Amino acid sequence: MHDVTEKALELGFSSVGKAPPEPMFGWSREVTSRIDEGLIPGEAWRKRNLKHTFDEVMPDARQVLIAVRSYKPFAEPFPPAIAAYSAHYREYPKCLRQVQSFAEWLRQMGINAIVTSKLPLKPLAVKAGLGIYRRNSLVYSKASGSFMTLFAVVIDTEIRGDTLFSESGNEASDCAECNICINQCPTGAIMPEGAIDMTKCIRDHMGSGRLVPPNIRKAYGVRLIGCEICQRVCPKNAHVLRNLPLPPREELEIFSLPKLLNLNEPSWKVTLENISDVIGKNYARKNRILGDAVIAAGNTKDSNLLKYLNQTLKYPHVPVRAHSAWAVGRIGTSDAEKILTNALHEEKDLEEISEIKAALKELC
Repeated sequence: MHDVTEKALELGFSSVGKAPPEPMFGWSREVTSRIDEGLIPGEAWRKRNLKHTFDEVMPDARQVLIAVRSYKPFAEPFPPAIAAYSAHYREYPKCLRQVQSFAEWLRQMGINAIVTSKLPLKPLAVKAGLGIYRRNSLVYSKASGSFMTLFAVVIDTEIRGDTLFSESGNEASDCAECNICINQCPTGAIMPEGAIDMTKCIRDHMGSGRLVPPNIRKAYGVRLIGCEICQRVCPKNAHVLRNLPLPPREELEIFSLPKLLNLNEPSWKVTLENISDVIGKNYARKNRILGDAVIAAGNTKDSNLLKYLNQTLKYPHVPVRAHSAWAVGRIGTSDAEKILTNALHEEKDLEEISEIKAALKELC
């Protein structure tokens, strides 16, 4: 285990732990219960296709290694007219390449190793002694707080020996009567017992491509991907939230709202490629980026963005048009009213017509 840990550290991980491949029936039952209670959207969850038994990932699994990579969050707020994005999504593509190198090293050692995203990483990290749950349902460690990225590597060999990093038994969740994250969540997604109502969670709506409820849209602020509100108010993250950097200026420019909303096809193709280079291809999908960018634009209330929103109101994807109508209404100038009135005459989709009427009503 010492050699495994040293290799993980060499590749840039903060720590690595191990857990037995025991079926996670308790986790599966809890997920089913929350779906039944309406706290987890069943259809969207099933698309994630998470497994609770290891043999569905590797038939002869003997162990799972959980690799942790700490990261420093960005300073907030971002400059005006720049859509904010979490450092997690910038770090993830780099970390994925590193964990794939880690798995390849294990294979060279004669150990079959599979990197997988199909297992519940948070409970596995806790089981491996790499952190503990806190009130907001995230895993925290002493060193990283909750600003960590988790990866699972399933192996066909039982690696013996102690890990160099373990918090199991050394620190119990001491949220006690602290309810700061519950009180500060703008949508009330964090429940008193620590469960998350994912239908209210800002992050669960971001990047989904779905129609976002109006109250969640307001809570987005000027964000494109990533929320972090509950993490930033948590006292247990105070040591991580000192001297935070902003992304480099040239990277910030990629997330400029005028660029994100400009539907000129050649320009947008380049913008999408640049976004992909920063946060990975999985999140850099046109409908999803546009659907969230127009929400961010509405929350700026910047009338200079109306000329772009006038174009996104005609975009083929219904959620983009619906969010655009809402955003124009949020800006609320006389020009905004004209744009919505014209759109109402041209729109055929009943859902979008309802959104435009709701936006016009807000202007009255």
